[in-house]
Amino acid sequence: MRKATIALLSSITLLPAVVAPAAASAAPVSVAVTCSGTGCDNRDPAATGCDDSAVTADTQTSPKGTFLLRYSTVCRTNWVHVSSYAGGSTRNDGKLELHLEDHDRRVSNSFFAASSAGTHWGNMLYSPGGNCAVGAADWNGGTGWEVVLSSSGC
Repeated sequence: MRKATIALLSSITLLPAVVAPAAASAAPVSVAVTCSGTGCDNRDPAATGCDDSAVTADTQTSPKGTFLLRYSTVCRTNWVHVSSYAGGSTRNDGKLELHLEDHDRRVSNSFFAASSAGTHWGNMLYSPGGNCAVGAADWNGGTGWEVVLSSSGC
């Protein structure tokens, strides 16, 4: 009986050592950053790895979803991101426009995403920390933006 108890205790103490490496290997794999500075302009933050260092500069919730102005601390870029977009657009092109401007550099870009429900993000603009970055979204095609976001540099 004593041999069986020792064998059982030995297997119990070994269990955490067997489980721990499996949990450690489940860590997310990050993409190496493939751009910097103005070389990131009009590029995808996920494909370039810039989204791995992203923080949220501004947030606005609307009936269509939660819109974020994201900032990469490594790439020094901004982009507009919407999570849980409800879907739909009354724009002539049927798209969701995600617009971004860097007022200090006087540059802007627009990304025209599908208006399907889900998560969408636009392309980036280089906008170093102190610059004024403004993001916007349009799904109605009117004269104004339905969502406007701004960085702390504005």
